[in-house]
Amino acid sequence: MKIVFYLSLLFIIISCVKNNQVYWCGDHPCINKKEKEAYFKKTMVVEMKDLKNENFDNKSEIEKIIKQAKLDEKNRIKKEKDLIKESKLDKKMKIKEEKRLAKQIKLDQKRLAEEEKKLAKQIALEDKKRARDEKKLAIQTASKKKNDKVSKIENEKNVIKIDTNIGILKNNSNKFKDLVDKITKRNSLRAYPNINDIPN
Repeated sequence: MKIVFYLSLLFIIISCVKNNQVYWCGDHPCINKKEKEAYFKKTMVVEMKDLKNENFDNKSEIEKIIKQAKLDEKNRIKKEKDLIKESKLDKKMKIKEEKRLAKQIKLDQKRLAEEEKKLAKQIALEDKKRARDEKKLAIQTASKKKNDKVSKIENEKNVIKIDTNIGILKNNSNKFKDLVDKITKRNSLRAYPNINDIPN
């Protein structure tokens, strides 16, 4: 019984002895199980180092490394949170920009539609104006033709009268001189055409 007691006491003492093995995550000891699992997922490697076999000067160096690793982990987590915040802000800004662009496109389309309507109205007004001008021109040319016909008829009548007068003058030479005087007086008030004024 004593032997069993001593053996069980020996096993209890051995199991209570401090374990000097530490998991390593790259160049530093792992802080906790989460970091160990994250490192394993990343590299698919798990390292264990025995602290007794390492040539550490004292425990303070190990503590410094552990503290530094904890600080690095905190900084990494903080950076991840900052990146998540930045990505959320970028998404919000992108959505705002898309909304603003959509509004701008709608405003541009409305403006273009209004301009097209204005242009269509202006074209219709110009067409109406041109049609009125064409009607006026047609009326003017018709009245001009009428006036020309009337003036031709009057000229023919005048020519006939002049011809008859000349026939009578042949009989009377005195009346002929009177007629020449009248014609010269009447034509003396008229302007003569400028011969040197040649159009290009």
